[in-house]
Amino acid sequence: MIGTNPIAIGVPADPQPFVMDMATSQVSMGKLHDYANRGKSIPEGWALDEAGNTTTDAAAATKGSIAPFGGPKGYALGLGFEVLVGVLTASALGTDVEGTLDDDMVCNKGDIFIVMEPASRDFASISAYLDTIRNMPAADPDRPVAIPGDRAGAEYNRCLETGHEPDPEIWRTICALANDTVTEF
Repeated sequence: MIGTNPIAIGVPADPQPFVMDMATSQVSMGKLHDYANRGKSIPEGWALDEAGNTTTDAAAATKGSIAPFGGPKGYALGLGFEVLVGVLTASALGTDVEGTLDDDMVCNKGDIFIVMEPASRDFASISAYLDTIRNMPAADPDRPVAIPGDRAGAEYNRCLETGHEPDPEIWRTICALANDTVTEF
């Protein structure tokens, strides 16, 4: 009944901008589909099946619903964005939303983009602030404090250096969708 309503914020900084891109759910539906395609179980608490029961079966979760992050607060935030975007864009709500995970229906969900001119172009202060956060003592010394986007940036750089091998089964599926035949990756 409630979309996961991704929220994104971007602010220039150096060496990379601050980019936060998140949903009001525990995980994205794309992640559930990825786990289902790989035949992997999902962690407890991520999703519910069609009957509303918690499940670790990713395929069952894709037919059910994603759990909100933060319990009642995540639920309220998701509901707030659902009604705000719905009224501002005159788009479909809840189960009337179609076309977001397929290509045979026109997408009827709403999106809002707000772009603002900054009062200051002193992005060096943003960079310094983010570096201060990164350099805070970590609760777990093996996991340094990170800023949203740091993990994705590190993975991107790693892939540039060493390449990326997609899961062989996913690659075969992509090739089949492209009407190509690849037997080995």
